[in-house]
Amino acid sequence: MDYRLLGPVEVWAAGRRVELKRRQERLLLAVLLLEPGKVVPTDRLIGLLWPEEQPGNPKRALQVYVSRLRAVLTDAQLLGEGHGYALQGTAGRTDVEKFAALVEQAQVLPDLERRREVLVEALALWRGPALADVASEDVRRRLCGGLDESRWAAQELRLRTELALGQHQEMLPELAELTAAQPTREGLATARMLALYRSGRQADALAVYAELVRHLDEELGVEPGAEVRDLQVAMLRQDESLNLAAAETGPRELPADVGLLVGRDELLGELAEVLTSAGRGSGVPAVVCLYGGAGTGKSAAAVRLGHRLADHYPGGQLFVRLQDVNGDPVPARTVLARLLRSLGVDPQTFPDSVEERSSLLRSTLAGRSVLLMFDDVLDAGQLRPLMPADGRCAVIATSRQPLLGLEDAVHRELQECIDEGFPGAGR
Repeated sequence: MDYRLLGPVEVWAAGRRVELKRRQERLLLAVLLLEPGKVVPTDRLIGLLWPEEQPGNPKRALQVYVSRLRAVLTDAQLLGEGHGYALQGTAGRTDVEKFAALVEQAQVLPDLERRREVLVEALALWRGPALADVASEDVRRRLCGGLDESRWAAQELRLRTELALGQHQEMLPELAELTAAQPTREGLATARMLALYRSGRQADALAVYAELVRHLDEELGVEPGAEVRDLQVAMLRQDESLNLAAAETGPRELPADVGLLVGRDELLGELAEVLTSAGRGSGVPAVVCLYGGAGTGKSAAAVRLGHRLADHYPGGQLFVRLQDVNGDPVPARTVLARLLRSLGVDPQTFPDSVEERSSLLRSTLAGRSVLLMFDDVLDAGQLRPLMPADGRCAVIATSRQPLLGLEDAVHRELQECIDEGFPGAGR
């Protein structure tokens, strides 16, 4: 059986709709499906089924509805557990779960067109407001507030993806309707502002910002968030980063190359060969480590190498220093957030743990040719959560000592300072 909650509540089996005539039966099923496998207390169920006026014996009425559902549900168990009920055996069969899985998949897809397709598929599961035919608006908000927010978040991610694909003019009518329906939603206003600006309508884009400010003040008594404020300032300055060409370009974070670097040509040629051939097609990213004491110019050499190879990594070049100004290690969780933001992952989707962020980074880098440069690495353990798994990527690291334990890395020691003009050449 398949269960549909994103709209009118429906049950389908073998391609045919299963009839559930009574509204309370469908609402009871929906509440249990929203918490699969968990015991929902009887008192809560009664309060949701009869929020205003209860029948003479609500517990008995609830038992009748439970019995009717049991007679219909052939592939699930509706269990009475103590002072409540639980529905077992429905995992993965609801459109709610399918929607969540598709959105999670889309969030880490590097290919914009594929991401858009998956988000369109996810949003197509919605046939109207969740639980549209079984609950009052008050009850629906209590049960589905989080679902509604997830729907809008997926919609905004789709809009950002469409903008990145250059669909700004085609999106204008839809964005006008969405912002009219949700005038205080900043993500929608941001998307419409950017679409108007890229369509050559700067004044209209700024007018959308002014309208958002007015609605937020009158309806919520708050000011716009930092993201939309920064966008308005960038538009006033006509910042080039707002142009589509700049938006489509992968991250280019390498520091400026040094003007003079003597005596490193042979070494850099060797390492360039390692990075462009060792990992390609093997499924294992190539890694080189330049190590040496302070003043040996290892950072300058690493940056020169990165610039030499930039065209081989069209997915972008990332640069992170792994020690702060005091020489303390930057936490892996912080570095992972920085890398994910640079790769275009929505910060609202970042998981909390280092392990999950590391996994998300690997997923985001899959299928992309990206060069990652890590400066001032303390040891191999600091680097491991940050490593890609795709052989199309490569890593350049600098450190004071060899990164022992970093499998398959090519290490080269630098013993003298070549150019003191590069900021950080002494690292």
